[in-house]
Amino acid sequence: MVEFSRRKLLGAAGAAAAAATVGTTAACSGGGGAAAGGDYDPPAFQPAPELDAQPYYTSETPGMESVYTEYPKSYFKSVDRDPGSGGKVTSFQLTWGDPATPLEDNPYWQELNERLGVSFEPQFVPQPVFYQKFATMLASGDVPDLVFVDDQNASCLQGIRDGAFADLSETFSGDGILKWPNLAARKEEIWNASLKDGRIYQVPSIVWNLTNLPIMRTDLVDQTSIGRAPKDADELFTMLKEVSALGSGPGGQKVYGFSKYEPIPFYRLFKTGPEWQLNGDGDLVHMIQTENYKTMLERLAAAWSEGVFDPVAMTANPADIVSGSALAWDAVGGVVSITGLSQKEADLPGATFDFFDMPGFDGSGQLVVRNVPYGRSTCVSAAAAEDEDRLTEILNVLDYLSAPFGSEEQMFIANGIEGEHHTVDEHGIPIVDTERLVEMGVQYVGVTSGDNSYRVHPNQAQWTDSFVAVMESMAQHSIVRPLEGLEAASQTFIAKGAQLKQQWDDFERGVITGRESVDDLQSFVDGYMSQGGTQVRDEYAQALEDAGK
Repeated sequence: MVEFSRRKLLGAAGAAAAAATVGTTAACSGGGGAAAGGDYDPPAFQPAPELDAQPYYTSETPGMESVYTEYPKSYFKSVDRDPGSGGKVTSFQLTWGDPATPLEDNPYWQELNERLGVSFEPQFVPQPVFYQKFATMLASGDVPDLVFVDDQNASCLQGIRDGAFADLSETFSGDGILKWPNLAARKEEIWNASLKDGRIYQVPSIVWNLTNLPIMRTDLVDQTSIGRAPKDADELFTMLKEVSALGSGPGGQKVYGFSKYEPIPFYRLFKTGPEWQLNGDGDLVHMIQTENYKTMLERLAAAWSEGVFDPVAMTANPADIVSGSALAWDAVGGVVSITGLSQKEADLPGATFDFFDMPGFDGSGQLVVRNVPYGRSTCVSAAAAEDEDRLTEILNVLDYLSAPFGSEEQMFIANGIEGEHHTVDEHGIPIVDTERLVEMGVQYVGVTSGDNSYRVHPNQAQWTDSFVAVMESMAQHSIVRPLEGLEAASQTFIAKGAQLKQQWDDFERGVITGRESVDDLQSFVDGYMSQGGTQVRDEYAQALEDAGK
C-alpha cells in the first residue's frame, strides 16, 4: 500500500518510474493536436466554478483525481442564457433499461422541456442493438440533431468519416466555445485526444483515467499464508490457490481465487502494456507479440488447471457466477457509492471486503494503462448544423444537459425535482426514488463536464483511506498509451478491429482454459497479423510518424 496522510499532495515520481519500466512507450503520449486538421485554435478552457466542499485528498500524480467525502453545501448556476425558441431538438441516445416514461406522464421530461425552452424529442435505443440501429440510422440519411457516439466502434467511426456529423472546429475555435461554458469546461488534452483527422467532430465527456480496481474478500485471504499484500505473482497465486482450497466461506458459499475472468487485472499484474506499444527498438508491436503476454498466458493456464478459477469463470452471463471470489474486478463508481462495499457485506453476513493493491508479477510495481482521457461523446447532425441559428440552439441544449457536478442544473438533471424525484439526506446527498428513475432516462446524450473527482459516500467512510491508497498506487504505476488521439487513424482497424479483437479474446481464453496451447501463440500471432494486424500496425505507425511521435 502507498503511505499517505489526509489531504497530502503526492508528487509524480511514481508515475515516472512506472513509465521507465516500458522504455519509450510512455514517452509517446498525448493527442494529435489541431494543427494537422486546419487553421483553428484549440477550444479555450474555462474551468467550472470550484465546489463548495473541501477535498479529503488531492494529488499531483498524473491519473489520480481528487477525492471528496462530502457533498457541496451550495450549488452554482452554470447556464445564464434565455431559454430556447420553443422549437424541436431531437436525439439518438443509448438506453440500458426501459425507455423513459412517455412525455405526457413524465413530470421530469416536462420540467426539462420547460428549462430548455425546446421540445426535446429523444429516440431511445437499447444497448444490445445500439450499433445495429446506429448503422441503420446512418444509412437512412435522417440523422437526429444530437447523436450519442462511441468512437471506439467501427460503425460510429465510419459515420464520422462519411460526413454525417458536423465539423465543429471553427465553431469552438479559441474563445468561440465560451458561449457554452459547460462545454468549455474540458482541457485541451481532452479535445486533442478525441480529434479525427485533426478536426472536432464530437463533444467528449471528461472521464476518470482509472475507472476500475480490484477488491478482495478479506475474510478469505486472511486465512491464507500470504495475507492481503502478496509481493509478486508467485505469492499472489499461492494466496488464490489457498482460497480455492478452503472450499466454502460464510453461508456455505463455494469460493475460488477468481470467480470470473477479467483480462485487465492480469494485464496489469504481468505488465503487458497497451494493445499497441513501442518496443525497445522503437518499433510498433502488439501486446500479443511481447514476452510478458506469453508469460501471462503460461501462468494463467497453470492457475486454471490448479483450480484457482471457478469452472464457469469464462461465462458471458453474470447470472452464472454464484461463487465467492478472493479477488474481483469492480467499477470505482459502484464501490464508493451509497451501496458499495458496505452493501456487499450486508448481503453476505460474515464476508468482509477491502480494496486490493495489485503487485507486479516480478516484485516491482504493476503497470496500469490509463483510459483514453475522454468517454462517451455526442455529435451534431451535419445537416442541422448548416443553419447557424439552429446549430446554436442545439449546442445550447447540449450545454445545459452537460452541466457540471456542483451546479443547480446538474442537480436537477441527475436527480430530478426535489420532493418528487428525490429527497436530501442528513449529509446533503440527494436520494433518488428508484421507482421514478425510469422518468429520468431522457437526457443521456449530455456529456460529463467540469469536476472530475472521486466522490466517496459516507456509507463507505471506513474504506476511504484504503481506496485512496490503492488508487494512488495505480496512478503512480500508470502510463499513457502511445496511440492516444490516433485510434481512428487506421482504416483497417475501423473495418476489421472488432473481428480481430474477437479472435484474440477467443484464443486468450482458450489457452487459459486448456482448449488451446500456449505453444501455438506464435502461429496465432502470425494469423492475426496476416488477417489485418499488419495493416493496422503500419497505418498506426504512419500516424505516429505524421504526428511527430
